[in-house]
Amino acid sequence: MFLILMRHGEAEPKKPGVPDDERSLTQDGRTQVAKVAKILGLKPKYIVSSPLKRALETAEIIAEILGVGEVFERNELLPEYFDLDNLKYLLNTMSLDDKDVILLVGHSPSFEDVIQDLLGGFRIYLSPGALVCLEIKYPDFSSSSLKLYLRPELIK
Repeated sequence: MFLILMRHGEAEPKKPGVPDDERSLTQDGRTQVAKVAKILGLKPKYIVSSPLKRALETAEIIAEILGVGEVFERNELLPEYFDLDNLKYLLNTMSLDDKDVILLVGHSPSFEDVIQDLLGGFRIYLSPGALVCLEIKYPDFSSSSLKLYLRPELIK
């Protein structure tokens, strides 16, 4: 299975009186996400997002560009919950096979921590709007390898 983990695009800065879960993408953040989506070259079976506004906006942009009809929200992708166990739980609740492509949209550093776990200790920095694609032996997660690493700041 190909598992794509994407950090949301650049979000508005934190402001007093504005809950963190209500921060939207900036215009630059929207541009970052669109640039990455346009060169991805993979169409996911499912796009699953954290319910936070900036992640949902990212997922909706990706879905529109890639022609994926629906974005699913899952609390397992919230930064305070996402870890390797919750990733396994999430994937095991979906109708998947070992040839599927799944795209998850969430947050740093929890995504970076899970990528590090899956890659046996190798840490990858996810800038806003960046993604990795891992090939994972599914359903047992016995091996995974890095297939793609895209950062919007490196795309012209």
